[in-house]
Amino acid sequence: MRFLTTILSCLLSLFGCHDKVTTTSITRISAHGMDQLFSRTSVRTDGAWFECVSSDSGRCYYQVFQEACDGQQHCERSALQQFDVRAGQRQKHASLPPGFKSCVATTPAARCQ
Repeated sequence: MRFLTTILSCLLSLFGCHDKVTTTSITRISAHGMDQLFSRTSVRTDGAWFECVSSDSGRCYYQVFQEACDGQQHCERSALQQFDVRAGQRQKHASLPPGFKSCVATTPAARCQ
């Protein structure tokens, strides 16, 4: 009976203890104490969520890219996607490669640094 209880406890613990790994980054741009942009990007195993919490322009403009760097601080950047999200909305992208990077701005003309 003790053996059966141990096995059932182990099996039940497998169903309830699986945490999904999530990495979240927040970007805030402020001027004179007022937020111009507030964005949240969450990367999970099933994809990435890009959330435009607020933006002066009404939209957050995202650039998604990959960087390959050599050992001498020289990096090549390749663009993967560019898109915008309305303030108060979020958008899911499921097919981004591992290790991608992103930046966000209030205008489409702004470039990543």
